[in-house]
Amino acid sequence: MMLKIEQQLIDNISQLLKRSIIADSALAQLKEDKQGNFSAIFPKGSVFKCAAMTFQPYIEEVADELMQWQQNKDQQLLVSLVKKIEQLFKVMSEFETLYQK
Repeated sequence: MMLKIEQQLIDNISQLLKRSIIADSALAQLKEDKQGNFSAIFPKGSVFKCAAMTFQPYIEEVADELMQWQQNKDQQLLVSLVKKIEQLFKVMSEFETLYQK
């Protein structure tokens, strides 16, 4: 059971990482075109510790938490990790939908 959860987490983070490379490139283009007027993807007080204008630092945060969870299998950390992954998928999908128009 744990191996299945672990593999699913790895697969999700891997998918997010691939998508973040494209999204971050689009964000850089928006910023260059003076259209990226925001200070962070996720606001202060969100589920994330970091605050960044690109997706990459958020992916790094969930990857770090995955490594921590792999070491101690802490249930609270797993819940936090899943929430962060869900938020990343949601916001990235919204961004992709808007950017492709």
